[in-house]
Amino acid sequence: MKHVPHLYVPGPWRDPALEATGEQIAHMRRVLRIDDGAEVTYTDGVGEFGHGKWSGNSVIRGDEESRRRPGSLVLAVAPPANRDRARFVVEKLAEVGVESLLWLATRHGTGRVPSLQKQRGWAISALEQSRGSWLMALGEDLVGWAALERPLAACLPGEPGSEASFRTLAIGPEGGFDPGEIPKDARGVGLGETILRVETAALAAAVKFH
Repeated sequence: MKHVPHLYVPGPWRDPALEATGEQIAHMRRVLRIDDGAEVTYTDGVGEFGHGKWSGNSVIRGDEESRRRPGSLVLAVAPPANRDRARFVVEKLAEVGVESLLWLATRHGTGRVPSLQKQRGWAISALEQSRGSWLMALGEDLVGWAALERPLAACLPGEPGSEASFRTLAIGPEGGFDPGEIPKDARGVGLGETILRVETAALAAAVKFH
C-alpha cells in the first residue's frame, strides 16, 4: 500500500488550492520525494478531511467530508521533568485522538510545561502522521485541580479499572499524588499493580479509557 501524505492546513478553506508551509514543502519534496499530481489528504484540525492532489507547493482540493471527533477524553498530566518525555506525552496522546491535554500542578511535581509553540509543533506532526482529523487542544500553563472538568478520575496504582464515565483523567508525577491533594469527588482508577512512568501511564490510560 503506497504512502499517502497527510497535511494539516488550518481553515477556513476558501480557495481551490491550499498553500503548504515551508516545513511541509521541504518534507514533501526532500524527504517523501512527492511529485506533482500525487495523491494527498488534508485536514483543518477541527473535523474537515479532504482528498486532493499535490501541485507545486500547494494542495489542490478534492472531495471533502466532515468527521466526528473520535472521543471526548481530557487528560490532565503532571509534566515529566525530562523534555523528551514531555514530548512523548504530547505526540502519543495526539496520535490516539485525545481531545485535550492539560498540565496538572501537583505537590510532588517538578516538571515544567513545554512552550506552547513546541507542543503545537509536536501535536501537528502527530496529527499528520496518524492521518487524524482533530488537532488536540493543549494547555499552556499548569492548572490546579479546581480547573478540571467533572466527572473526574485520578489514575492510581493498584486501583481497579472503572466502567464509569468521566470527562477528565488525572495522571500524577514521578513521586505520585499526595493522598490529600486528590479532590473528594474524584474516582480512583487503575492501570494495574505496577507503578508506571508518567508518559507510560498517560498513553496507557488514553488507550484504555478513550
